Order: sequence, then structure tokens, then C-alpha cells
Amino acid sequence: MSIVSFSFLVLFLPISIGLYYITPKKNNLLFRNIILFFVSLVFYILEEPIFVFLLLGMIFLTWCFGKMAFEKKGTRTGKLAIALTIVANLFVVVIIFNKTEIIISIINQLFGRNFPEIKFDFPIGFSFFIFSSISYVVDIYRGQCKSNGTILETALYTSVFFKILQGPIISYRKFENQMSDRKESMELFSKGIWRLSVGLCKKVIIADMLYPLVHNMLSLDFSAIPLGDAWFICITYLVYLYFDFSGYSDMAIGLGKIFGFSIPENFNYPYISKSISEFWRRFHITLCVWFTEYLYYPILLGPSVRLRKFLQKRSVSSKAAKSVQNIFVLASVWLVTALWHGMNLNYAVWGLINCVGMLIEPHIKTFKNKRFNSAIRHAGMLLFLVVSMPLISINSFNDALLFYKALFFGALKMSDTIMFLAKNYGLILTIAILGCFPIVPAIKNKFIGLTNVKRRRIWDISSSIIMMALVLVSLGFIISRGTITFLYQQ
Repeated sequence: MSIVSFSFLVLFLPISIGLYYITPKKNNLLFRNIILFFVSLVFYILEEPIFVFLLLGMIFLTWCFGKMAFEKKGTRTGKLAIALTIVANLFVVVIIFNKTEIIISIINQLFGRNFPEIKFDFPIGFSFFIFSSISYVVDIYRGQCKSNGTILETALYTSVFFKILQGPIISYRKFENQMSDRKESMELFSKGIWRLSVGLCKKVIIADMLYPLVHNMLSLDFSAIPLGDAWFICITYLVYLYFDFSGYSDMAIGLGKIFGFSIPENFNYPYISKSISEFWRRFHITLCVWFTEYLYYPILLGPSVRLRKFLQKRSVSSKAAKSVQNIFVLASVWLVTALWHGMNLNYAVWGLINCVGMLIEPHIKTFKNKRFNSAIRHAGMLLFLVVSMPLISINSFNDALLFYKALFFGALKMSDTIMFLAKNYGLILTIAILGCFPIVPAIKNKFIGLTNVKRRRIWDISSSIIMMALVLVSLGFIISRGTITFLYQQ
């Protein structure tokens, strides 16, 4: 069941909210937390019925490792708890979901059996469960939490329905207090409904409208497309990606507010960035923060320091050793990032060009004229995104190479097919491109000013009417054409 489905919006969510708020607010929200975990479990059963027992088993293991890390923090046994958490999650990812058919084949050969080879599809949301699981144990080991928490708190943190499928990712230390002491008010509830509506409109009215365009264009024969087609495909895909993913994030943040939780922002107009590092501080923000806290700094303060000292002992200059250290840290982080997105050559190359780009950009010459320098850096960033797009949108590496050939060496024209698609989707694509930039907030600030109460009231009333109309349009689209799976869930 998708969070943009009619059954979720009209049945599951209202029932969940009703059950939650009629439950007494006693014992530090214990009963309401039980209800919230119950509806989360039902939601996951409806989404992934086969793997619900795997989820419960992994929740129990995470709680056990957290208890072990809390009781033995600062010791080797505490570190072992972290290692076991990572190994258990990797075992599920690599062995169960990627190598099951190989294991069965080996068993058949060794014991002369004829068990049928089985390959499981990776369960939706499990990668985000892994982030939560590791964060839970590491935060406890570091002493950043009050305790290891009850098994209910572990279960609620790792599997609450509004963040398990696609995030946003929130560390356990920031979630811990909210489970026993969170604000629940009519103002926060209304803000949650508003944010949920914004995300719904982003997904249904824009992303889903663009999906047929993107799908048709990515089905073309890339060996025959001209340069104009390739660039148009890149731009359209980047716009679609932003609205699809940020739409989900807005809905998750809104759902969190409805139940009193503060979920961190995940997008901040990433296409206005002027560098790769800034882009990743604006696009999928919580993923960047997670990798920084739980991967970048541990590598920077651990293995990379030992590497630098080893090189210095071998008479390597301090400057060169620090450069190698920096390369080692970034390469390690981007390797893991690429593997998380997909275990194939496309993502490996995508991670490599991001790593190289971040290493090079601090050394790029700047211009004295600030506006010119800003414009050049922004244009360079957009060019980088266009260049990296084929690697994340095209499954075959050979097809991606054909696409690159068209992108840089294709004929200087657009095909009739793309011209036809551009004409039919021109209006919605133009609106979407404008929506990638902070135009609406700028208009709002300009219209309202600093202290104009009357204009603020006009803005609030008119924007509420427009939003209600857009939500009704979204529901109409959902009823008439169904829902399209979020890109990160496909």
C-alpha cells in the first residue's frame, strides 16, 4: 500500500489518526506508541507481507545489540555489538537477497539434492531500516542516549510507517526523546496536513504526470538519438527525480507532524547549488548527514589517521600524506554510497565521478566578480548533474555509453518524437522546472513583507484555497489513473 494510494489517504490514515488520538496520553505516551507501532506493523504487512517476520526478527536483534552496546560501552564488547549489527544487516542484504540461488545451488551439488533455486526481491524499505538499526546501536555505544531503550522504542524508531520506506533518516539520539515527550497540538497537526498535501501534489500532479514522458524517453534506442534529445531527457529526468523523491519526503515530514514527531528536512532546493558538496547538503540531506556521522568521521579519525602516519614513516611529506588521507576517506564513503544505491558498474562509476568531483572542486579557480563566479559555478554544477544522470537512470552500462555519445557528439537537432513529447508535456514540465527553484518562497516574502499582518492573512487564505483545490485534483487523478510507485521503491 503506497502512501499516495486512495486506500491509504481515505482509509488507513484517518483510522490510524483516530486510533492514535482516542488512546489515553498516559505513562509517557506508552499506549499511543503501542498504537503507532501497531499501525506501522499493519502498514508493513500490507506493503511487504512475506518479510514482516524478518522485520520483527531484525528489530529484536537490533534491540539485543543495543542492550549489549549500552552495558559494555567503551569496551571491545561494545564495539563488537556495533560490528555484529553491521554484519547481521549485511548478511540479510548480501546473502539472503542477493546470493540465495547460489547457496541453494551449492547445497544441491554437495548433498545431491534438487532444491529449486529461489531468488527473493529486496524488501521495500529495508535499506532505511538498516540505517536506523546502525544509528540505534552506535548512538547508544557513544553514550549519546539515556539508555538502550525498551524493545517497543527500538521497534517504533526503526519501523514507524512514515519513514521506513524512504526516510527521511533520523538518528536515534534525535528520535529518543520524542517517543516519551513530544508536542501534539492543533497547530502542529494543521502544519502536518499542509506539508502532507504539498508532498501529495508534488508526487501526483507533477511527478506522476512526468512519469510517462520519462518512461517513454528512457525506452528509446540511444544509439540513434540526436544531441537535443539526450539533453532534453537529462533535464526532464532530473526534474522528475526531484519532485518524486521530495514529494515523498514532504509527505513523511507531514505525517510525522500529525503524530507529534519532528522529522528532519530532506531537500532544500538542490538545483540552486554551486558545488557538488553543496548539492549533497541540499539533496537527500539526511542521507548525507548519516554518512557523515556514521562513516566519514569514523574513517577520518580511525583508519585514515593510521594510513597518514604510516606514509609519513615512509618519508612521504605531510602534505602528500594528508592528500592521500583525504582521497582515502572520500573514496571509501563514495564506494559505500554507490553500493547502497546499486551493486552494478553504473553506480560504481557514478560514485567515482562524485568522489573525483569533490576532490577537484576546492582547487578550481574562482573569478573576482562574485556574480559572474556564482553563475559559472552554478552552471558547472548543473552540467555535472546532467553528466551524472545517465548512470543513475539507465540500467545498462553499455546503453549509458551510447547515451553519452549522443549527449556530447550527437547531431545538433531534436527528433520528431521528442518534439511531440515536449509539446504535449511542455506546460507541466515548465511548471516543474520553475518549482525546482525557490520562486514561491521569494514571492511570499516579497508580498507579505516583514510585518504586514493583512497581507499574511490574504496569503494564508488564498494559499489554503489553492491547496485544497490541488488536493482534490490529486485525489481525482489517483482515482482515475491509480498510483505510480515512488522511484526509490521501484
